[in-house]
Amino acid sequence: MEILNPIDQRKLNDYGNELKSLLNLKGSPVGVKLISPGKESEIPAGMEKIDKQMRHCQMTDYVRRTKESFSTGYEDHQCKGGAAALGLGELPDKVRSGQFYCDGLHHFKTVESAKKTVDLITFLGPKTRISALYAPLESTKFIPDVVIFICTPKQAMLLTQGYEFEDGGRIEAAFSGKQSVCSDAVAHVMKTAKPNMTIGCSGSRAYTKITDDELLFSIPTKDIEKTVIGLRLILSDKT
Repeated sequence: MEILNPIDQRKLNDYGNELKSLLNLKGSPVGVKLISPGKESEIPAGMEKIDKQMRHCQMTDYVRRTKESFSTGYEDHQCKGGAAALGLGELPDKVRSGQFYCDGLHHFKTVESAKKTVDLITFLGPKTRISALYAPLESTKFIPDVVIFICTPKQAMLLTQGYEFEDGGRIEAAFSGKQSVCSDAVAHVMKTAKPNMTIGCSGSRAYTKITDDELLFSIPTKDIEKTVIGLRLILSDKT
């Protein structure tokens, strides 16, 4: 198999267009890249900063629908829990303790059960990143860390089959209905270097246009090529 050259931007853009066609996606696959301190040169020249404060989940859904690209800093992220998952800042004490999910949202019987869940959510190290970049895969000017698909269960099934086509295996989904688009779809995938499927969370369902029949499937960019090749062969065999 031909291996994706990290500087071969055109090929990555071609894969973005092909995935939209193969899967019949409503929007674009979204590439997300997190920039570490001292790596500011990885931000493409001329890439504009977002001009309004939004949540990470909103940014992801906005890009898949509008096909816009932008960079962000901690101050641009309205949801500080999401920013903490991405390594842009510290997790607020009320979230870390479980108080927010128990006493605030009433999603748990006790603060202890809420904290047990929070302790299992994947977070990148506090302030280990200074910027998050967002772009549609078909027009990205950077190499993402992960590619997020907001898709139907059937499209997620096809992505799973494409990913597994060459090497086989099994995808183990990790989610809790909390911090879905930030932690499950970005931080967890970056830490494990494996795909993840997640069902959304109350915030991402409330503040985005993700529909009730959609979920999220996220793939490390290193695995996009084999997934596309697998999908081609699977779908061509069905025609």
